[in-house]
Amino acid sequence: MIPDALKLSVGARAVRALAQLRSRSGAFPGRDQSTAFLGPEPTGKKARRFHVRDKRKLTNRLREFFVYSPALGRTVGVRVLLPGRPSEAAPVLWLLHGSGDDFRSWTDFGDAEALTADSPHLVVMPDAGAASYSRHALAGLRDTGAGTGIATDAVLDWPQFHLLELPDFIARTFSVRTDRVGTMVAGLSMGGYGAMKYAALHPDRFAAAAAFSSPLDPVSAVPLFDIIALREGGTTRSLFGDPKHDRAEWEANSPVSLAANLRHTDLWFSAGSGAPDPDSQDAVDLLETEVAGHGERFHAALEGHGIPHVWNPRPTGIHGWALWRRELQEWLAHVSVAPDAVGDPYADGESFEHVTGDPAFEVHGWEVSISRRRAQLIRFADVSGHGFTLTGSGTFRVRTAALFHPGEQYRIEVSSPLTDTSYLLRADADGRLEITGRMAGAMHDPIVPGRRTRHFREFGSDAVTTVAIAAVAEGAPEAAGTGTTATTSSSSYDGNRETRQSSPVDR
Repeated sequence: MIPDALKLSVGARAVRALAQLRSRSGAFPGRDQSTAFLGPEPTGKKARRFHVRDKRKLTNRLREFFVYSPALGRTVGVRVLLPGRPSEAAPVLWLLHGSGDDFRSWTDFGDAEALTADSPHLVVMPDAGAASYSRHALAGLRDTGAGTGIATDAVLDWPQFHLLELPDFIARTFSVRTDRVGTMVAGLSMGGYGAMKYAALHPDRFAAAAAFSSPLDPVSAVPLFDIIALREGGTTRSLFGDPKHDRAEWEANSPVSLAANLRHTDLWFSAGSGAPDPDSQDAVDLLETEVAGHGERFHAALEGHGIPHVWNPRPTGIHGWALWRRELQEWLAHVSVAPDAVGDPYADGESFEHVTGDPAFEVHGWEVSISRRRAQLIRFADVSGHGFTLTGSGTFRVRTAALFHPGEQYRIEVSSPLTDTSYLLRADADGRLEITGRMAGAMHDPIVPGRRTRHFREFGSDAVTTVAIAAVAEGAPEAAGTGTTATTSSSSYDGNRETRQSSPVDR
């Protein structure tokens, strides 16, 4: 008997071969399928701003837009379902499609209009190309019109489109809520992957997230993500790099690795077993069996963090619309009776943890930027008005949430594998502090790469830097101004560790 894993591998190779043929012919699913009637893409000033190129009223509730996105450098489609139960300001449901589908699929095949007939939500169904829900750098040729081409690079920044450009357009066009409680996201297959990843990277933006039959552990599904890359016109490994040498990038885009961020999100995910329903003539679906395993791993990760969630492994069900229509209906029933979510559970300074691979991010009012040599998974943990910890290497700059008394002084103590530093800061007019410091030694590529020098790419990735924040008692030396205090400086070395008393300017 041929092992299931081998069957999946053979199937993946066949789809990759088909995608390569499409790549050479310039035809990609979800690309240039519906916009030819609009003419050439905008250039010049028009290409630098988001704008609507066409709009249509399809039914009493269904609207269709074609919008130009600077983040994508092209025109894409968006469908919007007006609320079944209108209100002054509607909550928003982002409903994401899977690979090979597009922005029309949920209404054309998923009965989204009928299933949300009694819903108070404005349902937004954006295009996602081949459905990577990631920032994808492409390299290719641009036709010069003379039968030749010149090399050109393009970036499909789907998160920028989905999380910044499109929400701004929706808020300007419709009467909707923009707070966390009024926003939830769901999707099928790769759309469910996008829903969980977006919710994990931005836990202060989505109160609920759902995934139906979704690959939630990219590290164990490299061929599937290679297929997506090929369909979007890239090459294999062009999404997140090599899964061995660039593992941090894969983990940074994995809901399983980011599970700790979802503590206060209403989570619901499901998958069929791959076995067809009793009254069906379909064969066993190995893809659905595979993603069911992803659901189990995501479930285990959430359990490990003690995070409440709903995991529904189904005894039957294949990777298709019959299953996803049932899942959407059941999840909508679930969220309609779920307890009201809190707006931002960390607004009052409650301690939290956030895992990300982004070198710059904002979460729960905190702004963090890391200067680093290599991609790494950053753990921003034990975050409160008393301080925080950071894992990884490089230097950091953190602007705190507005938790402090404006104008008052605070002592900052930074302890890392490289240095111990102490200095004074004065909170700004908003009650924020801007803290800088050094982390572990920067990771870098060895001059002669190989097995013996592999540690150069990993050294420092798990090192912990601790920052303590304490109010300064009255009568302490005054700060030199908002931001820093220049204190007496002395240095001593203990091996590779430096101990200093200084201001950040000293460094």
